Formats: sequence, structure tokens, C-alpha cells
Amino acid sequence: MQSRPISDPSSWWFYAAIHGEYLLPKSVIPPPQPHQPDYCYLNWVNIKYIFPAAQLSKTPLKKVTNLFWDQCQHATWYFTPWHRGYLVAIENILRAIILKLGGPADWALPYWNYLNQSTSSAQANIPPAFTLQHLPDGSANPLFVSERYGLKIDVGNGEYSVHDLCQWDTIYNEGSTQGSVGAGDLTGYFYGGGKTGFVHSGGSETGDLEDNPHNAVHGMVGGENANNQSGIMGVPNTAALDPVFYLHHANIDRMWAAWNETGKNKNPADASWLAGPSAHGNPRFVMPLDSKGTPWYYTPGDVLTTTNLKYNKTAYSYTYDDLSLTSYDTTPPTQFRTNLLERFAKLNITGEGKDIQMTKKKKQELVGASTGSITLKSRETETSLQLNATAWKSVSKGLVEASFSSIPDEVFLQLEGVKGGGDTNFLSVYVNQEFVKSVSLFGLLSASLKGGAHGDAGLTFKFNITNIIDNLHLNGNIDVDSLNIQIKTKSELPDGGGITIGRIGVYRVSQ
Repeated sequence: MQSRPISDPSSWWFYAAIHGEYLLPKSVIPPPQPHQPDYCYLNWVNIKYIFPAAQLSKTPLKKVTNLFWDQCQHATWYFTPWHRGYLVAIENILRAIILKLGGPADWALPYWNYLNQSTSSAQANIPPAFTLQHLPDGSANPLFVSERYGLKIDVGNGEYSVHDLCQWDTIYNEGSTQGSVGAGDLTGYFYGGGKTGFVHSGGSETGDLEDNPHNAVHGMVGGENANNQSGIMGVPNTAALDPVFYLHHANIDRMWAAWNETGKNKNPADASWLAGPSAHGNPRFVMPLDSKGTPWYYTPGDVLTTTNLKYNKTAYSYTYDDLSLTSYDTTPPTQFRTNLLERFAKLNITGEGKDIQMTKKKKQELVGASTGSITLKSRETETSLQLNATAWKSVSKGLVEASFSSIPDEVFLQLEGVKGGGDTNFLSVYVNQEFVKSVSLFGLLSASLKGGAHGDAGLTFKFNITNIIDNLHLNGNIDVDSLNIQIKTKSELPDGGGITIGRIGVYRVSQ
């Protein structure tokens, strides 16, 4: 595939561009501006890993690129099904080549379970087949990427760690039927993301599976070099150039399958999810089947399970040798979950919970916000938010009068309009010195480019801070005049590479 030119729909470079690209005139990164780092190294013509055989100057016809390129779905409830179809399509291209070269007819994409930390087979390191510069015969290793700067995955429940807490979710998205008493989510958008139309990278409704481990692993594998430049796996529009991308996504696909099969959790039954973005008047999902560019159109409904797919209108099946629900955490981490019974116990409300009454239509209200944008110029930034005393009364009253028939509000913190570069960096958020969560900045640059798919809107990060607000209430420490917010970055920010946050908002959501 790497020996074929980018004009060939079955080439490695064409398939990478399906996920996203910085090559066509409309997507070329602009030249450096005052106080803005130079990201031109991410333009495909400047990436050393791309072989001369790619012939980047001879891009496909516009009607072909319009149909196939820049499709990846991120920060949307379509994240899981789109990527499953992407894996199936490239697996079949590769298998046909391997079979022609005398390989096995049942060849399948491998997966890399970086979360497996057993003493006998800890897999946090990038597989050695991808880190050796040369093959045993001395020839260059096509799996080695010079612009890959990460060496291993930091697994654990620490501040900047990869984990599988998402696997304990019981709901795919906010419109799904609840799988158990309580919300069953970690961040507010549940397992699979918020309900959207077609969203190519960027966006604001990232699900827990996509947030961590997906985004975090992209950032760690891409890494940064001495010049603070991100590795290609760390940026959505270059990520699929790196062969290890497909092992990573095969593991994400395995986790989704395990969430369904072992966890016995259900995917959305919503017709607009099953039909895909075309239900919203957006493009259908499509992949090239061969060098002629024969299209395979598919919907989430076609790829609900790995054992009963509809691939190019025919039955297709595969499975994984390990469908354990989790690989790292083996018991539900109750301190991270927003479960009503656990919350009521903490608020000293006792009983069996048979009278729990949740509102059918949740009401969201802004109860506090920063007075202006915030620029992160160093690794630690601190600010105070003033809560609206009138709006906050509903939250306070709900906590004081909490009962099974009167559920107190949940409270969320949002970083809105986050812009900048440094996709491989991470942010950590604290409220009144209590740690909330870390998030990867994967996709930040694409969402910040003027004229890009998201119109310079930036990213939005949503954090469920209900547990912290409950603690402040119980300790009598809620001060509507000064809710302290602290934001830290994992890596130093390069000169001129500050990250801006358009607004920090606090919202209450009725239950």
C-alpha cells in the first residue's frame, strides 16, 4: 500500500487521508503568525515518513477527495461505528495483498492492548515491530515512523494516565435507556458521545471511551520532540499515517465489543444513530473497496456487532480473543461514578430507593462563568468564578431538601472555546484544590484553524463536578463569590504557544 501513489484509493496515503489530511489547499496549515508557533511541519509535504512513492503532488480528482477524504468522526456518538467500518475496509485491502503474496486467507488486523498490565505480559510499551528502524535483512522498517516521539503508555489512575474507567459506564449516550439506577457516566456524555450530525474531528460531545483511552493514547504515542513538535499519531489529520494507529483503533473496537458482549450494555436504538449522519442531511459513511475507488456505503446499523456485520451488502464476521470487560480495573471505581444510590448515602438519605423519581426533561442552566477569555501561558493557571447567587439557590435548595422524590441537581464545569496547538499535551482541572479530571488535547489544532471544519470554534470539555459540589456542601465550604478553578498542563507550553479558553462555565442540570 505504501508503494502506491496517493491517487490510488487502495494506497496507504489515500487511506490515511480518509481519516484526515493536511495536504489539499483548503486544509493546508497557514504560515506562522505573530505569537503562533509554526505548525507547517504537519503539512503532509513536510512529513519525512511519507515515502516518495506517494507522489503527493498528484492528488486524486476533487470529486474523489470530496467523497472519501476527511471523514473521521470525533466528539460525536458516531465515533465508534465510523472507526469500525474504517478498520474493516483497510483490513480487507490488506488481506487481499497478503493473500496475493502467499499469506494466510484469514489474516486479520492485530490489536495492541496497552491496558494489559499483567506481570507476564505488560503491554504498555509500543510493540517492538514498530520501534525497530531496520528489518533483520538490514532494509528500512516500514512500520517505523521517524515522527513518532512517544515510547510507552502511562497506565494507571494517576493525573495523566490511560485507564479503562469508561468500561464501567452503562449508557451509550444521554438519550439511551438507563442500564442501572443512577446516571452511570463519568463526564456527562456517557460511553459513546453526545447526539450530533456528521462531525469531522473537533467538536464538543466526546464520549468516555473516546476521551480515555482513545485520545490519551494518541497523545502519548505521538509525543513531542525537543522542539515541542507533536508526533503524527498525536494529531487527527496526520494520525492514520502511522501504522500503529490501526492497532490502537483495533483495541478501541475490541473494548466497544466487550462493552456490548461482556458488559451486556446496549447501543442506541435511536433511528438517527442507526441510519448515520444521512439522517441529519449529512454525508453517508463511505470507504473505497479497491484501486478503482468502488464505494462501500455503510451505516452504524450495519456495524452494530463484529460477528454480524453487513460489509458491502454481504455478511462479515470477526471476533477478539479477549473480550474481558476491563484489562486494568477489575472492580467498579465508585469514587468516579455518579450513581444516585451512592450519592444519596453520602448525603445521609437512607432507604431502598424504590421511590426515586427522575425528571423526563432535564433542564440546564448557566449558574456561573468567567468574565472573559483565559490564556494559559505557563503550566499552572488559576482563576476564580463568581456564581450567580439567584441561579445557585436552586442547587443549594436541592442539596438541603434532597430525597428520593426530589433529586438534587448535577453540576458540570465546561471549558468552552479552547484553542491553540499542542495536541499531544494534556490539561488537568481542579476545583477548590480538588482534582477533577485530566483530558487530552487531541484535535485541538484542527478545531482552532480559521476556515477549518469547525470554523475556529475550538474544543469544549465538560466535567461532572457533582461529587465535589456535594463535598463542599457537606463541609459548608461553598462560597458563591469565589469558586476556585486551577488548570495545569502536562508539558511546558512553547514560546508563543499559549492555549486560550474562551469561557469557563458552571451549569446545573435538573434530575
